[in-house]
Amino acid sequence: MEVTMKRSATATWKGGPRAGEGTIRTASGVFDKVIYTYGTSTMDVPCTNPSEIFAAAEAACVSMMVARELSKEGISPEAIETRAEIELAPDGDSWNIPRIHLVIKAHVPEVDSAKFQEAVIRAKKTCPISRSLKSEITLEALIEPVVLA
Repeated sequence: MEVTMKRSATATWKGGPRAGEGTIRTASGVFDKVIYTYGTSTMDVPCTNPSEIFAAAEAACVSMMVARELSKEGISPEAIETRAEIELAPDGDSWNIPRIHLVIKAHVPEVDSAKFQEAVIRAKKTCPISRSLKSEITLEALIEPVVLA
């Protein structure tokens, strides 16, 4: 029998789209009553928003999958840092995410560049967040000579 996993989060919204606000809560409790507003989704306001949380999910997933792919080769990375930059574009009367750009930096002393690049490409293909998207995903992969902070 195939084993599946389920993860959940709850978002609550109060008020209209422009003047209202919402909270996000994850089942794990790591996010609890995280506030977001309409303005933080589409404008440059210093607060979290669904787009930022989505980018964090993509970055975290890819980092874990790079570690997984390297471990299949018997390689243990000391640190992997992935930055996901999502592009929001108008799409009719709504918004779309046409592109995501990933910058992956890793400190992996015992790996050559070619093996690292192959692992990164496999990671992008196996990350469940990436696989669920129709967005174009581009990436840069860099081996860092020092441990990342």
